[in-house]
Amino acid sequence: MKILNTFIITLFFIYQLNAQKLVKVNPTVSGLVQPIYQIELSNNKISDNEFLVKRFRFEISSKFSDWTKTEIEIDPLDKGLVKDAFIKFELFQTLNLTIGRQKIPFSKERLTSVKNIQYFERTKVVKEFDNFAYAGRDIGLIAESKTKIKKFNVNFSAGIFNGNKGDLNGDYNNSKTFAQRLELNHKNFTFGINSAQKFDSLSSKYFVANGLDFEIEVIKNLTFSTEFLLGRKNSNKLLGGEYFALEYALNDFLFGVRFSQYFSNIKKNATNYFEAKADYKPYKTIKISINWLGEYKASSFSNTMIIGASYVF
Repeated sequence: MKILNTFIITLFFIYQLNAQKLVKVNPTVSGLVQPIYQIELSNNKISDNEFLVKRFRFEISSKFSDWTKTEIEIDPLDKGLVKDAFIKFELFQTLNLTIGRQKIPFSKERLTSVKNIQYFERTKVVKEFDNFAYAGRDIGLIAESKTKIKKFNVNFSAGIFNGNKGDLNGDYNNSKTFAQRLELNHKNFTFGINSAQKFDSLSSKYFVANGLDFEIEVIKNLTFSTEFLLGRKNSNKLLGGEYFALEYALNDFLFGVRFSQYFSNIKKNATNYFEAKADYKPYKTIKISINWLGEYKASSFSNTMIIGASYVF
């Protein structure tokens, strides 16, 4: 795979460059293992329960100098194997440049690491925007600026990507995807807006998707979060949706409920999703979870329960 070869060669040259300056390279190894047991509660005739390893992430990161960092993340369970492979240059105190395979700066939930997402599964609407290449991972360049305006931390990211969902073999046309995200943080409040523009080869036009999200600690230990997404599916259709989530922390436990909708066509009825969870975190690196997911569509209802654990190393 060309990107891996290029990435390894680039790391070698950076290492040689910094070795001359006597900079010590200290690679850090981390990862995530997530075994689960999935139970299809709505299937009364045929048993469809199974053990799965939901995720198995392995990450190596290194700091070659005060301004150069690298990261590569793989998942043997993923068909593409490579999740992330990028180099970050901290040019100034308020400006970073990152080049390689990485997350597009679009959608708060999609940008949240799998170590910290609310449920085992991301919402349907966010996964669909990933499938349509507005969000998720791709190969490209991101410029990120971090500053502070009065009491608010302000983060702005803008990127340009191949637009082919991170195909490791490279780009297959000369059109690019663009994405931007602005995020404001202050104590227990976060607000973000984002936009993405991608080229459609059939209509020869750029399609646009937009979204906004915010999160606030309503009272002590009770957090409310939401996200709205709307984008062009094709020349004639818009897709979109939203979610609303509540989480309450009680000692080592975290309880939550979430309601979400997905519109495959914004002019037609949505598919509704209802979720609930109970997380128990006896140690910093271990979390035991029970997730329940109900799906209501066209007068039919199905529901699934997932019992699993997450180990971060």
